[in-house]
Amino acid sequence: QIAASLGPHWRSRFKEFEDQPMAAASIGQVHRAISLGGKELALKIQYPGVADSIDADIANLGTFLGPFAPRGLFLSTALEELRSSMRAETDYELEGRLTDRMRALLKDDPTFRVPEVDWELSSDRVLATELLPGVPFDQVASMSQEVRNWVASSMLRLTLRELFDFHLMQTDPNWSNFLYDDERRTLNLIDFGATMEYSHDFCYSYALLVKAAADKDREALLHISREMGFLTGGESPEFLEAHVGAAFITGEPFGAEEYDFGTCRMTERNSDYIATMLNGRLTPPPRFVYTLHRKLSGAFLSCMRLKATIPCRALFLSHFEELHRRHLAMHPPQHPPQHPSLEHQAGASVSAQQQQQQQPE
Repeated sequence: QIAASLGPHWRSRFKEFEDQPMAAASIGQVHRAISLGGKELALKIQYPGVADSIDADIANLGTFLGPFAPRGLFLSTALEELRSSMRAETDYELEGRLTDRMRALLKDDPTFRVPEVDWELSSDRVLATELLPGVPFDQVASMSQEVRNWVASSMLRLTLRELFDFHLMQTDPNWSNFLYDDERRTLNLIDFGATMEYSHDFCYSYALLVKAAADKDREALLHISREMGFLTGGESPEFLEAHVGAAFITGEPFGAEEYDFGTCRMTERNSDYIATMLNGRLTPPPRFVYTLHRKLSGAFLSCMRLKATIPCRALFLSHFEELHRRHLAMHPPQHPPQHPSLEHQAGASVSAQQQQQQQPE
């Protein structure tokens, strides 16, 4: 694959190249190399035939899972989203462009580092990037409480920035995609193959949904869920109770001034609702939600694994309020809101913070 991309004399384009891969995954492996200019590189090389086999692999998976999948899983929709995501992940030129975009978006944030792409050594099947140091999150779990809190809080802040500020999110929460550099005190982000772009209106509606869940506002939550397509309006009372209960548990961190992920038991508590939701769902969720929930659940699981305590409410509101201001600038209110509590929940947090800012220290 590397010869097909970089030519038969590809080794001459490197000062050093390590034949033993430093990491491997399902679609490729990563080798350490040094460019002719002396820069350390991570060279991601895709396995031959991976991109060409996606359709067949997804079809086989559907055939295998079909007889066992509950109706509410909407397996064909989920598999189509998986197919789309896998196609994007095998396009290394696309990943390189997305890496450049995220690097530009985060360039003024000292907490995060994104590697520089070496385009002269990259193609659609080979991606050469700056080699960044650090340890994956599983090794952070044994570090001090202060470090774990900082890493988890930074991870959650990045997730909120991606969704509410950038509308561009790296949706693969695999721990090996995030490296903690203790010497520089940074989180190094090294994989953007599963990056998705969302519209402003989708992100704003989802922000309202999260806020309704955090505030335990049942009426607003159900209204927004219908508006976004999570619900049809014909669901059973039992399903609606499960939908609201699971949303309230998931939104719980963003309603707490200090949230202890180490003791929250979020996964176990949500499991009580899974059977009802799988058997009673009448419509698949919005297509963007599959990748979005993959990242959000991964971010929460990371916080739980690190047993972190985070000021989630303030973190969420700071990004929500800025998104709300941008939304009002793009869509000035001209008519009464479709649902009275939506205006209240969007504006109340802004007013509360303004009052706090006016109070003397």
